[in-house]
Amino acid sequence: MKTLFLFRKTFQTFLIISISFGQNLSTAYIKYYLSDRDFVADAPMLASERRGKSHLEVTYNENKQPVMKRWMDENHELIKEEMFVYDNNVLKKRIFLLDNRRTDKIIHYGNREPWSMEFRKYTRLPKSFITFAEQQTEFSLSGKETINEIVFKTIDGHTYGGISLTYDHLGFLKKEVWRILPSEMIVRIFEYEVDIINNIKQVREYGPNGDQISHVALAMAPEDKLYTTPPPRTGNILDEVDIIIKELASKRVHSSVPAFIPATTWDRLMMTNNEAMDIEIIQIDETYVRFTLPNQRDVLSMSLDKVSIIKNRFGELIYP
Repeated sequence: MKTLFLFRKTFQTFLIISISFGQNLSTAYIKYYLSDRDFVADAPMLASERRGKSHLEVTYNENKQPVMKRWMDENHELIKEEMFVYDNNVLKKRIFLLDNRRTDKIIHYGNREPWSMEFRKYTRLPKSFITFAEQQTEFSLSGKETINEIVFKTIDGHTYGGISLTYDHLGFLKKEVWRILPSEMIVRIFEYEVDIINNIKQVREYGPNGDQISHVALAMAPEDKLYTTPPPRTGNILDEVDIIIKELASKRVHSSVPAFIPATTWDRLMMTNNEAMDIEIIQIDETYVRFTLPNQRDVLSMSLDKVSIIKNRFGELIYP
């Protein structure tokens, strides 16, 4: 289940990245390079020299950091793009886009990335083996809307683990395999089943030996099974609370947390003809109940022989 949470959080992260591009792409100046080698050496070319040549177009921010790198062909048509995301002037993410602007790959730098943290915690790789400071996590999407592979690398390029993800024909996540690399040793497998008709989702987890470790099935209850008694028809929230309390009592369900009865804005008066009124009680004596109507100052009175029930705003019965 934690993996499902991480899977959702990953896509939320990608959405946040896309929204934050506007903050990172503030253009200070643009340089042109003939090749990646020239870009690394910071040997730019004149803008006029790029005519009829494939080249790189690199956008920099005010801190002289590249925020976008675009590969252009000799006709100035886009081949692919790379975006850089910084946090306090430290490079945190690189996003690689295809010519159709779809994401090819995302690299996340740092050992606090959630997927890598979970992988290291589960596999318990010895600290003496490698260092994970400034490591990187690569998410491969290949232009699709789903992740097909996650690879974990150290700062010196050593690949120590990976997670492969496969999907069914409807696009639902079907299988998740964790491997230690480069040995390709499988250490964890998740299998997912989605029953659309019955609205049931199942997750099975397997360990290194192929033994099933856990099995979770989640199902949403149909509407006609939410209540064992008919739902309230009066529109009064307190009636619904009464039904829930009766169900808990009948099933002998106990909780260490005290029940919370919601408060209404006004007291409630029910007349013998079943007409209900919102009031603010002032006094009840042997013959009359004195009250005001909501947001009014005039004091009214009603004979108790016309009154069936009076409850205060906390749902407590105060008459009869």
